[in-house]
Amino acid sequence: MSWTPIKHATTKHATITQATLRAARRSCAALAVATALIGAPALTGLSAPAAEAAAAPAEGHDYVLLQHPLTGHPQQVVEVFSYDCAHSYLLEAALDAWAARQRPALTVERIPAAWPDTPSLLAYARLYYTLDRMGVAQRMALQVFHTVRDEHQPLTTEDAAAEWAGSAGLDQQAFRAAYESPEVQQQTQDAPALRERYEVHEMPSFVVGGQYRTSPFLASGGVAGTLPVVSYLYQRSSGHTAVAPDPVQNSSAGFPAGGAATGPDGGADGPDGFRPNGPEDRPEGGYLR
Repeated sequence: MSWTPIKHATTKHATITQATLRAARRSCAALAVATALIGAPALTGLSAPAAEAAAAPAEGHDYVLLQHPLTGHPQQVVEVFSYDCAHSYLLEAALDAWAARQRPALTVERIPAAWPDTPSLLAYARLYYTLDRMGVAQRMALQVFHTVRDEHQPLTTEDAAAEWAGSAGLDQQAFRAAYESPEVQQQTQDAPALRERYEVHEMPSFVVGGQYRTSPFLASGGVAGTLPVVSYLYQRSSGHTAVAPDPVQNSSAGFPAGGAATGPDGGADGPDGFRPNGPEDRPEGGYLR
């Protein structure tokens, strides 16, 4: 499976409050990785039609419709992710394995999650586009996640990223040339607008067929329930019989199976470590992740 960059459409950025930005910076790492595999084990062993009949995801609960659908992309699956997002890390290997098993094989298109006023997210977007320009983004993905999430090494400056690239066996000179290239700088600048184009307000998020959006914050079962929803939406949008995903192995990224992490305000609550207080805290209300 290859990582395919998407052509950019420039739009004006929405105004985001500092409080919301602080929540965005903290939320992905702060959310707990629950492993109540609601529906996931049953779905794994069933054919796609049987799984759909057993527990079809519900619009408005497990996924939402884009307000401005992108036409002409019935077989497209887009992931909006960040290297510093625990949930993105957890879903990485399972997502690639699921896409490779589809017939025809599916290419997931990655978009780095970025907001205009979040330098760390913009830095990780630049790192992704650098690796993508070098043609190694897919091959190096898990190594980047491991360095950032498990070893707690921020790769948010050119020097830190280039040093990591050298230690990972990449040519540092070629890495710096790609990092500083006008193309990568432009892609990084356009990343927030690209995210807005897909109406994504949390990470990781998945947009299927240019019209459906889901995420661990929406899907029943949180992280574990996200890929079954993606699979269901892919079958619904593309018309292909989808092979159900394997269960997400939460312990693969260093999180205890069945444990709970601390929420944004210090409490461990809700299926993903954060229990929304009301509709205003749902992704549609502007809660950024």
